[in-house]
Amino acid sequence: CDLTQIKKQNAPYNMLMSGRSDGKSFAVLEEILYNKLNLDKQGAIIRRWDTDFKRGRGATMWNNLVNEGKLDGTGWTHILYKNSCWWLAKWDAKLNTYKYDREPLCYALSLSDVEHAKSTSYPNVTTVLFDEFIPMGSYMPNEFVLFMNMLSTIIRKYRTDVKVYMCANTITWDSLYFKEMGLKHIRDMKAGTISVYTYGDNKSLKVAVEILPQS
Repeated sequence: CDLTQIKKQNAPYNMLMSGRSDGKSFAVLEEILYNKLNLDKQGAIIRRWDTDFKRGRGATMWNNLVNEGKLDGTGWTHILYKNSCWWLAKWDAKLNTYKYDREPLCYALSLSDVEHAKSTSYPNVTTVLFDEFIPMGSYMPNEFVLFMNMLSTIIRKYRTDVKVYMCANTITWDSLYFKEMGLKHIRDMKAGTISVYTYGDNKSLKVAVEILPQS
């Protein structure tokens, strides 16, 4: 998976759906890393529960990018997880500890803790990943409201430079997000195609939806 085609739609909301192991999340993480290294912009990853980042899950989320050499030549050697953020880091042999970048690469945010997130400002976040937005189980109570509140916390008013990527490994035609965003023709889409929908007040918001072909 790469983001080339869906980025051409210039939509603030972008849905990527396919089977597992198609590289959707990897592509968005790579976009966040590129923007930090080249534009000094940050990312945010949203999950439903704060436990989704615990028990080692947060610590290993970026390992594939590092192992594929995406940090080669950047001056950084690691992406480490601490204080609910991921940081670019490198080992300082003199101090016998890691040296971290001055600001996080990416924030870890959970819908279950949306009230806590309101206490932090995210002016440099320009890429948001909501991973597994279609759950294997049930949705949270008032989940869409929680999601929109989280985005409002990140984006604030008048910002137009933020792209939201919503990735899913399964497609459930009665998804909460399809209903709330008015995506009425998802079922008719073919693999390998992109459709653009509008929703919200005066149909002012665009949602680009890409059904990825099976690899």
